[in-house]
Amino acid sequence: MRIRRIRNLFIILLYITIAFVVTFYVLSLKYPHASAFSYETCKATYDMTDDLFETLNGEVPEGATNVAAASEITHSAPPGKASHIPVLMYHYVVPEKYNVEPNNARINLEAFEEGIKYLHDEGYHTATLKELERYVNGEIQLPEKTVVLTFDDGYQNNVVYAYPVLKKYGFHASIFIVGTKLKDHKQKFVPTAKTTISRKEMKATRDVFEYHSHTYNLHYKRLVQCAEYYAAGKDSTRFTHDIDIMKSKTGINTPYFAYPYGEYDPKMVYDLKMNGYRMAFTVRPGYVHPGDDPMYLPRMNVTSTTTVKHLLNLPDVPTQPIKSK
Repeated sequence: MRIRRIRNLFIILLYITIAFVVTFYVLSLKYPHASAFSYETCKATYDMTDDLFETLNGEVPEGATNVAAASEITHSAPPGKASHIPVLMYHYVVPEKYNVEPNNARINLEAFEEGIKYLHDEGYHTATLKELERYVNGEIQLPEKTVVLTFDDGYQNNVVYAYPVLKKYGFHASIFIVGTKLKDHKQKFVPTAKTTISRKEMKATRDVFEYHSHTYNLHYKRLVQCAEYYAAGKDSTRFTHDIDIMKSKTGINTPYFAYPYGEYDPKMVYDLKMNGYRMAFTVRPGYVHPGDDPMYLPRMNVTSTTTVKHLLNLPDVPTQPIKSK
């Protein structure tokens, strides 16, 4: 009975909140230059709703990982074992001569191979996500020189250019693929085009790549709250359906997830957990440690101008995760 009363109270508060947010959302669109008050009120309302959701659903806020306890585990790592693990993030890999839109999501093939060769020459082990999960949970130790390689979105150049390099050095990596970008038939590859991976290519590259979810069709920006653009995954009604369709349409049934644009909120995390996801990645820079919250793991973005060597030798300073609303 008590649970029912709490649930009913939550539903009432939710309806009130929705009405409140919609009102101010409409006002902020109609009066964009005179809506500072409505914007701040809208943001505060969303924050309140998220906090209420966490409280009623038993969700632990991000950053609640016991930093002191994690530090104790970290410092107890025996000689030769990893006290922390860098998770490197790549997107688009292309030879420099074809890199017609240089940005932080694109890396020249030459720089990519140089970084991978450095890892090989330095004796690094590339862990699977299952190994990383067990490491975070304190179930296993990993070699001191361990790194996790991840790619986002599912570009065809990952299998054309990155795959041979990784295979050459005996390395393992993960691709977080957007479900709608997974093609039924292999596309004609054009180095300057944003073609994406096919089912045949995915199957043929599983000796190097493991494939996980980056949403089925929510990797784009849209107006979600307070007249601001956010990753579409923050629309909770769409996100719940997207989780189901990702599994049924692509066959990628995985417990590992990468947040689109690194954006998330308590409802997304709750839905992921309720659907069997056990580990998720942000785009917040930093190292992964035993005892970290597995639903908010950091990654380091690798670019043509930021070397792998530099990223692997940054100070290991515990940072309080940023709570995204």
